[in-house]
Amino acid sequence: MATRQTTAVGVAERNRRGVGALTVVLWLIAGVAGSVQFWLVQVVTGGPTIPEFMGEQIVTIGGYTPAFAPFVGWAVHLGVSLSYALLFAVVVLVLGHVPFPMRAGAALVVALLLAWLTTRIAPPAISVTIAMLAGQGWPSELFPLNTDFGLPFWNHVIFFVMNWLVQAVGLRLLGRA
Repeated sequence: MATRQTTAVGVAERNRRGVGALTVVLWLIAGVAGSVQFWLVQVVTGGPTIPEFMGEQIVTIGGYTPAFAPFVGWAVHLGVSLSYALLFAVVVLVLGHVPFPMRAGAALVVALLLAWLTTRIAPPAISVTIAMLAGQGWPSELFPLNTDFGLPFWNHVIFFVMNWLVQAVGLRLLGRA
């Protein structure tokens, strides 16, 4: 009997670690894919891109070598995208005990709320990020909150829905949730 329990505990532990590793992989996929998706929408719509804008602003204000602008811009953009994806991964993990249909629905609602919230706070967050990484400290003025439901909002919606598909629904499709 003890052998059977020990074996069951070992299998449960391996399954839990497997889901944990898969969760990390899905988080990374969602964050990087979302970052590229966000950039592609900006390129396709003909507007300036966040990596380009952030990189140029940080190196110009900070007095860094202009050749580093693309690297700096993409590093910041990937960092933000991975952070947002990690936040959503935590939401999915917190909902892990809930039956799948309810978990998927609740995670979708949270994804849409996060899209709205991150759209609103993006401009002031961008001004803080630029000033801090350029070595200027906290900015004396912040860009105003974004209250529009234009392209930036829909780009955030696409980002978080993609994260929902990868992280909340992806585990189910892979038979792990």
